[in-house]
Parts: sequence; structure tokens; C-alpha cells
Amino acid sequence: MYSVVIVEDSKILRQGMVLTFDWQALSCKVVGESDNGVDGLALIREKRPDLVITDIRMPGMDGLAMIEALKKEENGAVCLVISAYDEFEYAHRAMQYGVQEFLVKPFETEELRLALERSIQRVEQLRQLREIQRQKAIRSGDYVAKEGDLRARYAEHAVAYIREHYAENISILDIAGALSMSESHLSRVFRESMGCTLGEYITKYRIHVACELLRDVRLRVSEVAAKVGYGDSSYFSVSFRRIMGMSPNTYRAQLVEAPEQIHREEE
Repeated sequence: MYSVVIVEDSKILRQGMVLTFDWQALSCKVVGESDNGVDGLALIREKRPDLVITDIRMPGMDGLAMIEALKKEENGAVCLVISAYDEFEYAHRAMQYGVQEFLVKPFETEELRLALERSIQRVEQLRQLREIQRQKAIRSGDYVAKEGDLRARYAEHAVAYIREHYAENISILDIAGALSMSESHLSRVFRESMGCTLGEYITKYRIHVACELLRDVRLRVSEVAAKVGYGDSSYFSVSFRRIMGMSPNTYRAQLVEAPEQIHREEE
């Protein structure tokens, strides 16, 4: 069933269309009527009809202004315009708003029927177009979701590789090779998923492990550095300070002092 709103200031013409035309034969139903553009626009916004039949010249807001407002609002109603012989220029402007059907007063019932049939075809075309766009959007959303899942899996595999091989002299090229990816692709995917670069993650994870190892006072700082993949203990100290804001020795000293401070407070 196709819903119809009629906006026509002539009560005789408006009532004539509503009461005498066989709407049921075209699977149509008049869901509202108005005698001016202002109320007509409000009615169309409320009812969201498939079809709008409107005069051009009306008090308050003419049919063109109403159609223009509907177009700006991206209202999908198909408009059929009623015009007089001397309103051709108005009809020409209506075409710029997508109007394809015009009836010239006075018109016959058969003319109205044919114009409505063509308008209904247009409604069906628009429905099919919207459905195609909806399906495309769904497929696009699925694709984006799948891409996101794939990026997340790649990032997880990269993280797992780093946590297993952090003590070795690993590089981004090594990780990319292990995952059968290009270095540039892996770097982009990892950053999009994790919010940091691979190099940054490797450094932070190594320092995280180093913080745990520094609890063992039997290990020298150089030994800790070697255990987390740093062959140069000086470079390890620079990286540690950049991440933790203090040297490895200072961090260890604080670990040692903390229990002693708690013990003194308990006494």
C-alpha cells in the first residue's frame, strides 16, 4: 500500500480527488490532506508518505518552497505537481527539485491515474535503490569489521612473538618475516591496533621485564640488560630512564628502601 498526502488550496479539487478517485485500485491510501504549504509540510514530515500531490500556488508557502524544503531534508516522497497553464516556469523550477510528473488544470481522472502509476514506479525504483545502498552499507560494515578483526589478530601474533623473543636481538623485519607480512604492512597494522609503534612496544615490554628482574639484587644491571635483549648496558640505561624517569640503579634502590621503610613504620 502506497501512502498519499494531498496539498491543494482548492477544496473542491482536493475533496474531488480524495472522494472520487479509486485509490484502492492503485494500492494507494490518502493518509492526509492540507490546503496550504506550511501545514502540508508539517503533515508530510509527520506522515512520511510515499507520494505527495501538491498545487504550486498556495497561501503561506507555495508548492515549490515546500518541495524544496523536503529535498533539503532528504525526504524520500515522490512529488506530483498540479499546475495551471500560466505556471510553466514554476513547473520548470520544480523539475530542478526532482519532480517528474505534472498535471495541468483542469485534468481528467485518467490523467491522474496515469501520472500516479508513473509516480508509483518511481517510488519502487527509489525503494530498490535504497535497499541496494543498505545492502552495500551492511557489506561495507562487515568488511570493516573483518578488517578490524584481522588487524587485531596480526597485532596479537606480533605481541606474542615479542614476548617470546624479547631477550634476542629482534627487529621489525624479524617479526614481519615470522608473520609472513611486509614490514610496512605490519608496522601500519600494529600501530592502528595498539596505538604505538612496534619499536615502542618492544622497548616498553623489555623495560617491563627489566623492572621485575631488578628486584633480584644478585643481578648486576648489565646482566639485567643482557637478559632483556640489550647488548649495550649504557643504551639499556638510557632506554630505562626514558620510560621510567630514573636510572635502573635508582629504581632498584627504591625497591630496596620501600620494604625497609614499611618495616620501620611497623616498629
